[in-house]
Amino acid sequence: MYPYIRTAKSFFFNSLRPKISLTDTHISYLICWPWDIDMWGELNNGRVLSLFDLGRHGFSLRAGLFSGYFKYKLYMNVAGVSIRYRHRIISFRRLEMRTRIIFYDERFLYFEQVLLLKDGRCAVQGLMRIAVVENRKLVCPEYAAKKVLDVKLEPMICPDWVKKWIKAEEQRPWPPELSK
Repeated sequence: MYPYIRTAKSFFFNSLRPKISLTDTHISYLICWPWDIDMWGELNNGRVLSLFDLGRHGFSLRAGLFSGYFKYKLYMNVAGVSIRYRHRIISFRRLEMRTRIIFYDERFLYFEQVLLLKDGRCAVQGLMRIAVVENRKLVCPEYAAKKVLDVKLEPMICPDWVKKWIKAEEQRPWPPELSK
C-alpha cells in the first residue's frame, strides 16, 4: 500500500523548510518501518521507489515546482528508472535520502537519489528520468522552469555514466518484443 500518512507528513514538514534552488540537494531523513520490509526482512524494493517519490516531492515543494505545477497543470511523470542496491536496510534503520537534479536535456529531467546508512555508506542509488507533461504532451524542462519559476535553467554537464545510460535506453526496443 502507498504510504499516504508518510506522504502527508512529508508534505507538511517540507512546506515549513527553507526554499532551495533547482541546483541544490534536498536532504530528508526517514526510518525503515516494519511495514516497509519484505519477507526477507529488508526494505522492499518497491517501497524504495515510493520513498524516492517522497524525496522528489520534497525537492519539488521546496524548489517551488509543486505549486506551480498545479497552477499551470504541468506534471512530472517517471519515464525511466535505474536502481542499484548495495547494502541491506532492515527495520528501524535510520536513513538519509538525498535528491538532486543531476542533468536535464531537451526532453527529460534526470534525478539522482540515494539512501545513506547512518555510517555514511550508500545503500541504494537511483537514477530517475522524469518527463514534464502539459496537456498530455512532453514539454522541455527549460520551458517548464521558465513558466513555473520564471527562471532560466543553467546548462548542466552530463556525467559520463548518465550519458551511457541514456544511450542504452535509446537502443532498447519500444514497445518491447514480446515472446509468445
